[in-house]
Amino acid sequence: MTFTRRGFLAAGATAGASALAGCTDFVADSLSSDSATVARGALEETGYAERTVEEVVVERTVGRFGLERTIEARNWYAEYDRALALDALGLGRLQASVVSALTTPQVSVLGKTFNPVGDYSTDELVALIQSRYDELEGVERVGAESVSILGTETTLVRYRAEARLIDAGTTVDVFLQVGEPVAHGDDFVIGVAVFPQARGFETESGNVRTLLQTLEHD
Repeated sequence: MTFTRRGFLAAGATAGASALAGCTDFVADSLSSDSATVARGALEETGYAERTVEEVVVERTVGRFGLERTIEARNWYAEYDRALALDALGLGRLQASVVSALTTPQVSVLGKTFNPVGDYSTDELVALIQSRYDELEGVERVGAESVSILGTETTLVRYRAEARLIDAGTTVDVFLQVGEPVAHGDDFVIGVAVFPQARGFETESGNVRTLLQTLEHD
């Protein structure tokens, strides 16, 4: 049920690099972010496990006055999940719920931020996910709540959707939760979660809040 990973960060980083085309004289060739990870104690409390913490490097060639320049953006993706072992059914390990933290550099020039990720609404972030992945269908916004991430009060928006489980050849009703981008240090941090639901009933939203509210960012 993984729906983010490299494509989602690549989209944001590429959009940010594109916005730099008019100011390449001021921007470094390489832009870096720091990883945002869940506190170990929160994983033990919720029963989630770390699946990956990986750097995602995106290169974008921008041009001005007929001259081209390559800008490299170094982003981070961290993923945690609770999973079911379905080896007896030949399906192996199936992710039952997933929480992700994504970081991308803010990219500021003369006091102005050029990475558009910071201005994205959660609806726009969901559209970005859907434009690159066809595993989420029928996405509908159904609610929102306020959470504190890295010391900043932000909005965590909930969406109802269907997720296609490719290995199982079926779909499952899920809730998708996407946080508004949080500026922290020199980066933007975005929290994303997806977990199963049945007619609106679910058991993971409390764990999602715990994980996102205990994010640590270097």
